[in-house]
Amino acid sequence: MTHESVLSDTWSRLREGVKYGVHPFHTPVLASVSGHKPDMRTVVLRQADEAKRQLICHTDVRSPKVSMLQRNSQVAWLFYDREAKVQLRLYGEVSLHSSDAIAAAHWENCTPSSRRCYLAASAPGQILAEPGERSVQQNDGFENFAVVSCEISSIDWLFLRASGHLRARLDWRIDHWNGQWIAP
Repeated sequence: MTHESVLSDTWSRLREGVKYGVHPFHTPVLASVSGHKPDMRTVVLRQADEAKRQLICHTDVRSPKVSMLQRNSQVAWLFYDREAKVQLRLYGEVSLHSSDAIAAAHWENCTPSSRRCYLAASAPGQILAEPGERSVQQNDGFENFAVVSCEISSIDWLFLRASGHLRARLDWRIDHWNGQWIAP
């Protein structure tokens, strides 16, 4: 096993997570900071680009996480594949895109069922009078749509195995990944 094989395995699993809705990496946990407290949520992984070191998910611009990410753009991602016994923790910095060319390109690739998520009149986290209360806006949802684009700078890869766990840390250094084996 080499650091290059760890890197290859990481991006292969991420691409599979994008492609297959049943893959365990399809719905990772994205963590950010709100004030002095961590905040986490499950998101749908929409794109994984190894060449750009980029992960992408979508969100509603009215979501509290958007203002959190505007104040502190540092995030962590958590992926776990129980069958493969692989855990990934990825760290990076996000940029947000709404009402721009990047958002428009992603919107065009959204399925109608995904677009419906952005039609709610109530913002995510808003207090409702009744459970499941829902009204629909009169727009197409694009004005509520945002792309969360994350440039990955560090990868923590853990492989759990009976003969002894393996763990590697890969950090981006100007133009290449620098890997180290670390204690699990």
